[in-house]
Amino acid sequence: MASLGNALLGALLGHSEAEKMFRPWWDSLEDFVIYGLIMLGLIVSPTTIFNGTPLFCTQCVKEGQCSTYPSTPDDPGYHIYFVKSYCTMHSLTMFTLYFPYILLLSALLLAGIERLFSRVFKTNIQIDGFSTLLKHEASASPGSGEISENNEKLEDTIKTVEIRQSFRDSNSFFSAYLLRTIIELLVGLALSFYMVWFGMQEIERDKNVYCNVHNVYYECSGIPHQFYLSVLIVALGLMILYLATTSITIIWLLCPCWGNLARLMRNYIGELQRVAVSEGKEIKSAKELTGELYEIYYENRDLRLLLDLLAATSGLASPLRVMALLDKSFRRDCAPIIHSLERGEVINGECDVVLEFSESHLGFSRSDL
Repeated sequence: MASLGNALLGALLGHSEAEKMFRPWWDSLEDFVIYGLIMLGLIVSPTTIFNGTPLFCTQCVKEGQCSTYPSTPDDPGYHIYFVKSYCTMHSLTMFTLYFPYILLLSALLLAGIERLFSRVFKTNIQIDGFSTLLKHEASASPGSGEISENNEKLEDTIKTVEIRQSFRDSNSFFSAYLLRTIIELLVGLALSFYMVWFGMQEIERDKNVYCNVHNVYYECSGIPHQFYLSVLIVALGLMILYLATTSITIIWLLCPCWGNLARLMRNYIGELQRVAVSEGKEIKSAKELTGELYEIYYENRDLRLLLDLLAATSGLASPLRVMALLDKSFRRDCAPIIHSLERGEVINGECDVVLEFSESHLGFSRSDL
């Protein structure tokens, strides 16, 4: 059962390596909720009622036996299996009858929303291009920390130019991400309302089933009532978690100042203004102070969202490297100042290297990060 759930999850929620780079914790949490709904559906599926009815029915022969329904002392001669099948399909509520499939279809619907928007808006193209730039930058930067000449030239390569041009005057990725999240919230609210308003009542109603078979009443029982209620409560808990994550995502999208990268970049403008004041220069607007970086991050919603997602997934280092590649002045402002590099005496083939450096004049404090 777990392997089947993993297969379904892989088919529905499988993501490429590029997509995983821009998938923050709230998207992963939504995937967990969908996986949980799939597993609940698989757990309940062996009790699917119309495949093998668990009902056992007895004829109402005594007055008051079937609540307010009339009794029939005479045996009508209906076959017991006919009565069971008839009562299963005609007296049980739709929610109880199809409960496992409702859980599975809910998960499929939530997972399908993201797939649909990815196909319609073709957001994977931008993500793949951005991921290619990151991988190219990583391969150009040696792990020892030395500055490579290729790294200096990378900003002028075709990949860098393509990235900047593909995001110029573009808001499609941001619009798709926001619209997708809003629809996920609305669909999640609708599913939660259906489970609470109809699911609870219908499962409770089917605790004892009174069935009219051609004007002869039968009392039926056998529905795993308490089990269904427990599974439904767990499913509602997952839906509440899903609604919370989508709500947080919408707030984060509309108020991006909450992100770590957004705070850092806001402080970056403050540092530029402080440096300008200390040098006796006239305080300029943010656009004049940041130059090309203003178009890259502050003015472009798509590129800013991808950088914020990358920061939420991988930390601040990766988006800062990307912005340094796209804007030479930003890279120069953030680079440390090397004062001296001295090599000590070689002893047994080894020596000490003394490096004296300081933060750039725009160095941020730990609280800024």
